[in-house]
Amino acid sequence: MSRTAPFSSTGRGVAASVLASVLFGVISLLGGHLDGFSSEETTAWRVLFILAALGAVHVSSQARRQFKTVVSRIARSPKLIVIVLVNTAIMWVQLWVFMWGPANGHAQDIAFGYFLLPLVMVVVGRVFFHDRLHALQWAAVIAAAFGVLAQAVIAGGVNWPVLIIAGLYPVYFALRRWAGIDSMQVFFIEIALLAVPAIVVIVTSYTAHPGRGIPAAWPMVLIMATLSAVAMICYILASRLLPLSLFGLLSYLEPLLVLGASLLLGEILTTADAFVYAPIVIALVLLGFSGGRRRRAHLEEPPL
Repeated sequence: MSRTAPFSSTGRGVAASVLASVLFGVISLLGGHLDGFSSEETTAWRVLFILAALGAVHVSSQARRQFKTVVSRIARSPKLIVIVLVNTAIMWVQLWVFMWGPANGHAQDIAFGYFLLPLVMVVVGRVFFHDRLHALQWAAVIAAAFGVLAQAVIAGGVNWPVLIIAGLYPVYFALRRWAGIDSMQVFFIEIALLAVPAIVVIVTSYTAHPGRGIPAAWPMVLIMATLSAVAMICYILASRLLPLSLFGLLSYLEPLLVLGASLLLGEILTTADAFVYAPIVIALVLLGFSGGRRRRAHLEEPPL
């Protein structure tokens, strides 16, 4: 008799990662239609909405106790304080460049950064955390590597937004995991710290232009910031539930969606780009087969 397996932590991690990628694709599309707002302002509003969402997540007495415990632990350790401050700075840069790219004609650079990011995450997870990859996952890595290499050749190099995304995000997640602070409570602390510069940016932007008024794109900013809050919570949740390598590989869905947003924003996809995106699609298909095989194997295990 067949049995229904519980939704494992890996399953929840995969679902959270996919949802985050879809929402990031939508956010990237909205980022090209925020006339009247600077990239710094949209980043600031994203921070404040993420803070509000995390505050709602931590409203229960149990969540508040867990948060106080984490804060107390970090406050007693200079090493953890430094790591949290470094990661907070990295998070601001990542949030900013994600909004800056689509608004300044660099959406494909952002997409390329997220193409390269999973490979860096796989290397970091394998070297520093001894993550294990199955055969289909290794095949996905190889296929994705061909796509990334093709993109580097076509682009004639790697631009700085690519290096920011692919270079800093792995540092962020690796530091969290290495220090044992890979939790939603720590993310709450980081965003709470970022609320200070976010408020400064918003206040400064309006005091510097007192007659500016409210830009027509204001409703779009509210939608973008709300989706961003949900996306970032799902992203951090996925990073906690999945091995770093698998978390990185699943991130390949995001650049495909960001690429789709860049095309809708008017950027041109050439014939040569097929050498980039076809291997990435193959990598995603291989990951899908890998997940399906593992799921079937789990269901076929005899009950204890």
